Amino acid sequence: MPIVRKVVTVGASRGVTLPKSWIENIERESGRPMTEIAMEIDRKITIEPILKKERKKCEARESTKK
Repeated sequence: MPIVRKVVTVGASRGVTLPKSWIENIERESGRPMTEIAMEIDRKITIEPILKKERKKCEARESTKK
């Protein structure tokens, strides 16, 4: 069953907030801070945490897609 979150207005944009407990859980399990997210948009919006030391891996993944 999907988790439903409301879309909120943030300045001139719109966004979706994540509960603090979700982020804390990801950080606790990985042992690293979550500083950003990666989004994939293809009929669905999929978000994935980017953990501090993982950024280079994500950038390398993006460069191989091009």
